[in-house]
Amino acid sequence: METQVNNSGILKVLVALLGIGILGLGYYTYDMYNDSQEAQQVLQQEKEQVINELNDLKVNYDQALQEKTEVSQKFEEAKSRIEALIAEVKKQKKITAGVLHKYKREIAALKAQRDKLYKLADSLRAANMQLVTENDSLNTNLTQQKQFNDTLLNKNEQLSQTLNKAKILYPTNIAAQGVKIKSSGKVVETSKYKRATDIRVCFTVPKNDILENGNQKFYVRIVNPAGAVIGSQETIEVDGQNIMISGAEDVIYENKALKVCIFVKPHDKKQEFIKGKYNVDLYHNGHKVGSTSFELEGGIF
Repeated sequence: METQVNNSGILKVLVALLGIGILGLGYYTYDMYNDSQEAQQVLQQEKEQVINELNDLKVNYDQALQEKTEVSQKFEEAKSRIEALIAEVKKQKKITAGVLHKYKREIAALKAQRDKLYKLADSLRAANMQLVTENDSLNTNLTQQKQFNDTLLNKNEQLSQTLNKAKILYPTNIAAQGVKIKSSGKVVETSKYKRATDIRVCFTVPKNDILENGNQKFYVRIVNPAGAVIGSQETIEVDGQNIMISGAEDVIYENKALKVCIFVKPHDKKQEFIKGKYNVDLYHNGHKVGSTSFELEGGIF
């Protein structure tokens, strides 16, 4: 009987202990459930934080695409990656700490990439500005050099023209008259057009230190009172125009004053030698260098 009482007591104790255990397990399970719920809430909050950070990064990259055009392709690629991550995070029904940690690493990498791209863009912009400045400076130097070259070219042309003009001989003491050349070769001056056989034009070639010694050719043009050119009637170019001349004379120039005479014989004395005033022009090196006039009278004596 005593044994049965003892067994009953032990059973009661065991039942009590089991009840306490079940209650403890229930409380522990309830507590764990509450902790799990709180953990999920924290994870959801962190998920929203990750999405917000990604959206902020997207805004940064949108702004960078407008401002940092030097590396726009890189920013565009990173922006596409951000948009893909945002969509991926939003699809996560039950987020875990490990997944969130992965996304946070992605965000950190994207931020680091953004900072590098900003620095790269600023560096490229500074380099471009330097190139623009150097290019502007180069263009300025080229413009100045061109202006200098043009000025030098103009001066050279002016100097060349001056030298060319200096090589032109301007005769002095120009005189023209009718003459009769006798069979003996003697030359007799005459003012009568019927007695004249030639027209003689004499002048003095001046000294010129610039002109080299050698052959120099002078041309004469004589126009009679009727406006006809008498003599050879060959043509030469003078100041860009062709003109008819009456005759020419080659002179051996030795850089000293020299008297020269040119004799002009008419093609048809009866038509070319008439009474009146004759105009005479001299030419050298394609330029008119002097002129004079004279008259022939009628009658024989």
